[in-house]
Parts: sequence; structure tokens; C-alpha cells
Amino acid sequence: MTEPAATVLSAPGLRRWGLRAKTIALVLGATGLCGVFALVVSHFVIQDIRTDLGVALARENAFLTQQRAQATVGLELALSRRLAESLVLRAWLSDEENPDHRARFFEEGENFRRAFASKSYFVASETSRRFYYSDPDHAPTPAIGYTLQREAPTNAWYFATLAQPDGLWINVDHDKTFDVTNVWINVMVRDAQGRPLGVVGTGISLGRFVEQVLGTSHLSVTTMIVDTQGAVVAHPDPSRMEFDLAGKARAEKTVFSLFASSQDREQLKALMTAAHAKPDSVFTAVLGGETLSRMVAVAAVPSLDWLILASVDPQHRPVLTPRRLLIIGSLAGVLLLSLALATGLGFDRLVLRPLADLSRSLRRVGTGEYDLPPLSSRQDELGELTRAFDGMARQVRAHSDHLEHLVSERTHELMAVHARLSDTHRLLTDSVRYASLIQRAILPDRLLEENCPGSYFVLWRPRDVVGGDFYVYRANQRGCLFGVVDCAGHGVPGACMTMIAHAALEVALRDGPPDDPAGLLARTDAVARSMLPASERDARVATSIDMGLVFVALDTQTLTFAGAHLSLLWSHGGESGEIPGDRRGLNDRKPGHYTNTTLPLVHGRTYYLVTDGLLDQAGGAHGFGFGPSRFRAWMNTHADLALDLQKASLEQTLDAYRGDQGQRDDITVLAFRFESSA
Repeated sequence: MTEPAATVLSAPGLRRWGLRAKTIALVLGATGLCGVFALVVSHFVIQDIRTDLGVALARENAFLTQQRAQATVGLELALSRRLAESLVLRAWLSDEENPDHRARFFEEGENFRRAFASKSYFVASETSRRFYYSDPDHAPTPAIGYTLQREAPTNAWYFATLAQPDGLWINVDHDKTFDVTNVWINVMVRDAQGRPLGVVGTGISLGRFVEQVLGTSHLSVTTMIVDTQGAVVAHPDPSRMEFDLAGKARAEKTVFSLFASSQDREQLKALMTAAHAKPDSVFTAVLGGETLSRMVAVAAVPSLDWLILASVDPQHRPVLTPRRLLIIGSLAGVLLLSLALATGLGFDRLVLRPLADLSRSLRRVGTGEYDLPPLSSRQDELGELTRAFDGMARQVRAHSDHLEHLVSERTHELMAVHARLSDTHRLLTDSVRYASLIQRAILPDRLLEENCPGSYFVLWRPRDVVGGDFYVYRANQRGCLFGVVDCAGHGVPGACMTMIAHAALEVALRDGPPDDPAGLLARTDAVARSMLPASERDARVATSIDMGLVFVALDTQTLTFAGAHLSLLWSHGGESGEIPGDRRGLNDRKPGHYTNTTLPLVHGRTYYLVTDGLLDQAGGAHGFGFGPSRFRAWMNTHADLALDLQKASLEQTLDAYRGDQGQRDDITVLAFRFESSA
């Protein structure tokens, strides 16, 4: 053993205050400081605990109320919608005085009445403006309560329902005729042409609704339901509720009136806006309402256009009182001091002394002295540590030399590999760029620009530097041929397939006239099959070719289309259509049969040949494909624009829809249009 650590210190005072005493003093001092700090911050900790518990309670109450509201109103709303869709009801409202229609509906309405939770329903007719009401006292024949009048404020709910785009209006109102106060669910009835026939629905007793949805206030938790403008729809205290909201220009009883501070009102509006935008979340904040700060949680019920607001008063039940905190703190302080003292003494004996010995050995290793005598014979972890240190010191130099040699060798090897990879990458990049130049050489851009008698645009976007799509244009004395080709694969394999498809199509154009697209497809299919071995088609290697050809005969003002797994789309004046091609592609496992479709050439109509790369492009909020319906909607909106403006719009629409999604496949769109002067 080496000499004790205390012998290296000469001064008697420093010897008394060595590492051992300093460690004990540090532990005791830190304990005292922690105790003082704990006393200082205890007040703030209590406030944070109260706030967190209050916010959690408000959030939980808002969430539960949201679920109860959806469960309570959702079933009644579904039954009301089903009643509004009844063919028997529509027949009666269309011919209200027909006794057969009336009797049939009253019989069906009685079944609905029994299904509603309130055992009641109502019907308001648009033709006669009569209000029919059926409950256990007026069944099975509903009672005629009154005639709806537009100028009557109490009838505003009816006209508000008709004005809603979705035909749904929910209001809280007291019907004086039948002496009921309900949460009314109003659903518009439409005929087959979408014209309003009236309004039907049911009512949920306000007392039952408040009891089932809001429950009773306890622990200073107040839950209410408001609309998006802040009007109080439901509250445990009916005097705070806004009745007959549709008949008022401005709500008087709003949730904002509960907060005196404009900052609190603006913060509450922000919570309501956020909850309406994200109905799956509950948003919370601490606001100063009326006289005390309250924890507020807001959740949305989007199907009903409601917001659930729950507020908690944290002063109602203090979690920890100052007296309790003082007792707990005192006990914790005594225990902490005892543990600190015992820990310091034990730490000195078991850890500090061996560490002092190990520290001196480390300093010797730092000077390059690796051969050290054994430090300890203890059989615990520190003994194992010191013995491991002894072995480590003897091996450090050998390992260091060995590692330096290995690093040098590996560095040279990696540099050589990096150089080879760089050369390979450069060669591949140059080859692909050259292939792209060759592929672009087969595109008929110059022929289109110089010879096309109509307007056109081409959107050609390979997924990689080269791709599996290309387009075709030929012209003769009779007219011109437009075509789009989509070969299986993309990148280099797709580009190779385009060379085969282009060569086969060139042979077909040489052997047959361009005014027979179906014949060209059949001839191209035959040539492609002769160029590719049959074993490749039978194997799981994609070698099929989708192709669409359109010949526009200017002398007869007709167009002839034939497609192999490609369709011809058109749009004009807000209308659109599709000329489908045959289902089987070229060079498929089985030969296909292709037919011509001849139609009159409509001047001003824009025709589109589109590969599936555009329709399959993923994007949007959910990553779905662009799809035919979205492209058809774009055509109906933009087909009458100039072709260059259409191209710019399509590119902008596609890029906006794609967002951060990568391009999935090659995209090609060839559009053309002939005006009356062509």
C-alpha cells in the first residue's frame, strides 16, 4: 500500500480539512441549502400542483362531456336524418292534403316517435307552413300547433334550418304552444331535386339533456356548451343559457361575459378556434374569470358545431396547506440530515480512502509510468477496479501502438475505395445523362412546334433522369396523329423499353397509314413481341406497353382514337368525358384486340392523353393518389383556358398537391385543341 493521502499535506489546518471532512461538510451544507430552497419554493410548488390538477380535471371533464354529448345527441340526430330521408314523408309533404299519404306517414311517424328518446317528433311543412307535433299525448295523429311566419321571432329556427348548407340546426327553445323546453334537433327535408319540403326532428328535454350531458357541478367544476360564437347553448344554471338564438341578431348570454379581462376573452377565443380546428384534441389554459383564476378546457363536437367548455376553481379544495407542508418539511429535514451524516462517514471509509490511492496511481500513469505495484487486496468493487486499473496500465501502451498501426492501414484502404467509388459514380452519371439526351432526341417537340395546326401543350416529367414515357406526333395531308406511350418501369429499364416501343411504332407507321390507330397498335404489338423473347413475358418481368393514339382528320373534321390500356379524356364548357381504350396493353402476356372509335371533332374542346403516373401521384393530407376525379375536376375548371396557361396551372396544381411527397412514376400529359379556324 502507498502512504495515506493525509501525508502529502504539510499544513496541520489543511490536514484537518482534507477530502474526508470536506465531503462531510459538503453533504451537510448541501442538505441545509436544499432544505432552505425547498421552503422557499414550496409555495410555488403548491400553486403548480393546484394548477396541474385543475387543468387535468378540466381536461378530463371536457373530454367526458364531449363524449356524452356525441352519444346523447348523435343517436337522436341519426334518427332525425333517417326520418328526413323517408320516401313516405317526402310523398306526404309534396301532397300534404292527400289522405292516403297522410295516413301512411302518420303510421310510419309513430314508429319513429317510439324510437326517439323523448318519444316525440315534429314536422314543419314548407307548403302550408304548418307545425305538426307528436308526443305521448298527441299520438298517433300529430297535433297541428301553429302556422310558421317568417316575421315571428319564435319561428326563426325554421328559416335558419333552411338556410344551413347541410340542412341541420340545433337550438334550445321553449315552445309555448306545447309548453316544452327542449334541445331541438332540426333537419331539412328535400325532394329528389334538392328543393326544401320542410323540416323534421325531435327534441331532448333540457333538464334531461343537462343531467345526462353536463351532469351536476361538483368540486367547483362547471361545464357548459357554447356555439362557435360563444353563445351559451347549455349550462347547469338555465338563467345563463341563450334561448331561441335563431330569432336574435346578437346573443346576449355568451361565455365571454364571464371574463372581465379582454386578454382573457381573447385567449378564450383562441382556445375555441384551436379546438374547432382540431376536434380530436382538448385545449387548456388558466384564465381569470369573474373574481378568481380558473382552469379552462375546451373541446369541440364538430358534428353538432358545438364547443364544450369546462372550468375548475382550484381554491375549492387545496391539495396541500402551508401547515401540512411545514410538518412534512420538518420531518424530511431531520431525516435528510441523519442520512447525510451517515452517508458522509460511510463514504469516507469505503470510497474516499481507496480513491485517494487510485488518484496517485493515475498521476503516475499520466507521466508515462505504466508498471505499478498492486494497489489493493479488497474483494469488493473498488478492489476489482484497482486491479483492473493495474492490468489496464500494462496494456495501454501495446494497445495504443497497435491501434495507431490499424488506423493508418484502414485510412489508406478507405481512401482507395473512395477514389474507385467516385470514378464509378462519375461514369454512371455521365452514362445516364447521355441516355437522357438520346431519349429526348426521339421526342417530336420540333414537329409539334412547326406542323401542329391546333393548340397543344406537353407535360413530360420523368421520375428519374430518364424514364419510361414518351409522346408521338405525325402529320400528313389529311391530318395529324397524337400519341402517348407508357412503358413498364422507370429510370434506365423504362428508358430501354421506350427505345423498343419507339422502334416498334416506327415500323408500324412505315407499314400502315396513321389514320388507323387500332391498326398501328396491333402492328406495334406484333413488332414488339418479335423483338422481345416470349420467356420474358411469361416470367415476372414487366414488359407491357400502354399506348393511346388519336388521329385528327382535318378534311372530314373527325378524330379516331384507339387505346391500349389508355383512355382519351376531353373537357369543354364545364363538361368532361372519357373515350376508354381497350383493357389490354401491348406486349402483354396475351395479345389484345384493339378497336377504333371515331367521333366528330368539336372545335374549342380540349382533348387529353394522360399516363397513370399523374393519376397515381401521392399527395394531399393523407398521401392518396391524385386520381381521375381530381383530374376531371381540374379539367372542368381549366379546359377553356389557353393551352400554355393550362400547362402552368396543371404543374402548379400537381406540385401543390404533391407537397413533400416524392414523384412516384413518370408523368406525361399531351393535350390539344382545334379552334374553328383550324
